[in-house]
This record gives sequence, structure tokens and C-alpha cells, in this order.
Amino acid sequence: MDNIIYFDNFATTSLNEEVFDSMKNFLIYNYSNPSSLYEFSQKSRVAIEKSRENISNYINADKNELFFTSGGTEADNWAFIGMTLFKGRKNGHIILTAFEHSAILETAKFLKNRGFDVTYIFPDRDGFIDAKDVTDAIREDTFLVSVMYVNNEVGTIQDIKKICSFVKKKNPNIVFHTDAVQALSEIKIDVKDLNVDLLSVSGHKVHAPKGIGALYIKSGTEIENFIFGGSQERSRRAGTENVAGIVGFSKAIDILRDSREKNVSKRFALREYFLKILNENFSRFNINGSLENRYSGNINISFPEVDKEMLIMSMDFRGICISGGSACSSGAVEKSHVLDAMGIEEELKNSAVRISFGENNTFEEIDEFILALKEIID
Repeated sequence: MDNIIYFDNFATTSLNEEVFDSMKNFLIYNYSNPSSLYEFSQKSRVAIEKSRENISNYINADKNELFFTSGGTEADNWAFIGMTLFKGRKNGHIILTAFEHSAILETAKFLKNRGFDVTYIFPDRDGFIDAKDVTDAIREDTFLVSVMYVNNEVGTIQDIKKICSFVKKKNPNIVFHTDAVQALSEIKIDVKDLNVDLLSVSGHKVHAPKGIGALYIKSGTEIENFIFGGSQERSRRAGTENVAGIVGFSKAIDILRDSREKNVSKRFALREYFLKILNENFSRFNINGSLENRYSGNINISFPEVDKEMLIMSMDFRGICISGGSACSSGAVEKSHVLDAMGIEEELKNSAVRISFGENNTFEEIDEFILALKEIID
């Protein structure tokens, strides 16, 4: 796979070798179940709690406020279903944005079919949510608001602190959730500063393994359990813990702590170089979403009259990986609900592809991409 040019880092990132090394011991040697009583298993238990403390410290949370999950999707589902199940709630009003990840949108659809009322807040054409639009939608029966931190298709960064502040000012009893899965590698998250009640993160977006994530639950937030069974995660999330995944996630956070700012600068430089070369070689293209307040390595771009499925497959034939949007559609190339919510024209939606650079990409890879793009479009 040495010849692959991977420009789909929003879908997932590569597993860091140091992260893998930290996991090996718990995959091969310390394989015990952390819930067992003998000394052998306590090594796994200690590793989990050290990891919890490390990740909690990174987002400025108390260690008892962080609960490990199987990933961002489970964390998002827990936030929504846990809030609606609480105290047998059977109705009420939920506010979310119209360009959330499918983990949020599909869960909201599930709840709507069971009697809950859902209001969708639409972004502007640049990909931003107006805090006033959110607060104007609040009703007496509103109990949950969710706004994505960094959009997973166009990369725009929402002012979560401001939006949450507006919501809490209007009704401090509303629970505020943010899906921060895509934000973790870009922004130094501080849950106390944001004042959010629930926050979802996932390991595979920061060079940790797939299958591990976490939900931050602010102390005092009343939320029902989502997965039932044993007493793991302080009786909040049942199931034998993914010890190696948790340890790997923690190691990835250690690396991120030291490298985040450098990584952001590298990704931004790659994006700026890409835009420069693109402008030199093409006249007909459209960048979807604002280039300001955007994830450093993200570009969502449309080439009018060029079918995106053809473009993606042609790039794949040349060993270059890009995508048509979210990676959570079973490999299908579908119309983007994100661009639809932003009011992007049909022609641009049909030709839109997502390019997401990682700090391990190179300028030479961008040169190869541009040459391939010229061949394909010609």
C-alpha cells in the first residue's frame, strides 16, 4: 500500500505506531478481563483508569465525567436516547442542526417516530449556525440541544461556547450536547470553558484505533444508561472494556498534546498549497463552505459537470483516496445532506468531493493529485 495517496483523513486516520506499541501488551500479554478479582486483571483495571484520567485532563474534565464507548456513534446515541429515556420521558422538544452526522440525524428520526418533536436549524451557505436561530427555536418543552463542533463534510467550526451560552441564558435547564468527534484533532477542547453538558469524541480521528470513543457527561447531568448488563464504567455502560483500545486512545492523546499545534500548521500549509496549485490549473470549481473558521486540512470542492462518483473511482484507479462526503453510508455515493442543508445548488452537490489532508501527507502528493485531476477532467 506504499503507493496509496490517502486524502480521506476525515473518514479515519492511520494508526500511529507508538499507539500500536502501547496497545500490544494488552492485546497479547495482559489480556485479562478488568472486572476479574485476581491481581492479573488489576493491571488492565489500572490501565483503564490511568487512561481515563489522562483523556479527562486533556479536555479539562473530571475523570468521573468520562465514560468509554465503542466510538462516536455510540456516544451520540447515548446522549440522545439517554436523555429521552430519563425518568420515562415520552415526549418533548429536541433542537439539532440539519447538517449533523448521521449518528445524530438517524437517532433523532428514531425518536421523532416515537413521539418526540424535533426542530432542525439550518446553516447558512458558508456552513455556519446562527446562535439566535437556535435560541429562537427554544420552547417550554425543549430539553435537549445538539450542535456539531466541526462539520464532517465541509469542516466548518461552530462557535459552541457562544451557542451554548445563548441556550443556557434562555433556559439553564436545557441539556447541551456537541459532537466533537471531528474537532478533537484540531481544537484544544475545554469542556468547562464551553460549559456543555455532553460531548462525544472518538479515537480513530486522532490516530488511535477504531472502536473506541467516549462520552463526557457533566457532573449533575441526569441521563439514563443506554447499554445494560454488567457494572462496567461505574455501572453506566455495560460490556467488557476494550482495554487495548482505551490505552491506545490515551497514548494518541499524549501525542496530540505535544503535536496538535504543529499538525494544524502542517495541514493548513497543505491546504493553502493545494488551493494555489488548483487556481493555477483550473478555472471552473467551487469551494463549498467558508475557508475561514474551517478545519485546517479540509476542502469540499465541486467541479461543475463532473460526476463525483466518476471522479472518486477514477482517482481510486490511480491509487488516490478521496470521498463524496461522510464515510458512514456503506460505501454508497449519495447526495450530501450537508450541502443540501447549506442551500448549495444541485449541479454543485452532484459534483462535490471531500479532500481531507493529514499531517502525514506531502506537497508532492498534492502535485500528483493535480496531475491526475487534469487527466480525468480533460
